[in-house]
Amino acid sequence: MTRPTPPWLVAGASSLGLVLLVGVASQAVSPDVAPATPAAAERLGEPSPTPSAEPTPEPASEPTPEPPPAAEPAPPPPARNAATPDLDVSSVLGPPPGPQPDQRPERTAAPRDRWALLVGVQDYRPPTVDTIGSAKDVRFIADALVASGWRADQIRVLTDEQVTGRALREGLAWLAERSRPGTFALFHYSGHVKQHGGQSESLWPVDRDFVRDREVTAALSRATGKLWVDIAGCEAASFLDGIPSDRVLFSGSSKAVEKSYEYPPWGMSVWTGLLFDLGLRQGQADADGDGRTTIGEALRWSTYYAQAITLGQEPHGRQTPQVAGDPVLGWTLAAPPA
Repeated sequence: MTRPTPPWLVAGASSLGLVLLVGVASQAVSPDVAPATPAAAERLGEPSPTPSAEPTPEPASEPTPEPPPAAEPAPPPPARNAATPDLDVSSVLGPPPGPQPDQRPERTAAPRDRWALLVGVQDYRPPTVDTIGSAKDVRFIADALVASGWRADQIRVLTDEQVTGRALREGLAWLAERSRPGTFALFHYSGHVKQHGGQSESLWPVDRDFVRDREVTAALSRATGKLWVDIAGCEAASFLDGIPSDRVLFSGSSKAVEKSYEYPPWGMSVWTGLLFDLGLRQGQADADGDGRTTIGEALRWSTYYAQAITLGQEPHGRQTPQVAGDPVLGWTLAAPPA
């Protein structure tokens, strides 16, 4: 079936395999769920942030061209809700976050001591419904890490057909083995999250060899260095149990009882687009204006605007990102803690 282009938010990375085409009269759903009622098209509005352009591969046999002049960053998102423009967001969420005295790490990890496992499933096997932007999420993050001085050969990227249950488990083991005192590791997942009767959740590989939350926790508990775990999927906070600590930072795109959304014009999830693109790479989260966007600034800014632009979504409601664990948030991607 040809899927119509959705005009705004798509409820993606769902625990139920659900893709809600907001403002469109039909939905494409997995057999796992019943169709949901879409929001009214006339209530939708376009947000103002502009995503970064996709990286263009350099020709193999030609010299690297001079970079073009830096473009002006896109304006920050307005403090209004894209699904219900007349909703007074500030009365619900208060003002956008301002500067805070984030603690800087005592030491930072050199590029040789940084490791990342980035997993994104966009093209699922039938009958599971595809996501809109999970593969682009991880490609964008990989590009942002390299631009911040990370070594490309220490970033493992798994997308689409590569993301089997076995490959995901092996990737988690690979990352944990390399996470030792003095290192910094990042695990990011974009894709569907499977619920099992409200008792547990799983990361959702293409072969439906579900990786249970307890498996994720057990694998990552073998890491002994600094670690950041970021989940962009519905019910993301379901993975909070056993992961956050004074050494491990956890961030998830929504509460354990909420959906997370994707924005088709970006080709990315709302959470990843806000956090890694607009917030960190474009610097819109730089609350104190010092030209150095910390992870604390980016997480607070993205948490606020993820709620602001999804506050009036129907029928699932807003997504509320969750952050827990390591309180040291005054670091950047170019100088992560060790």
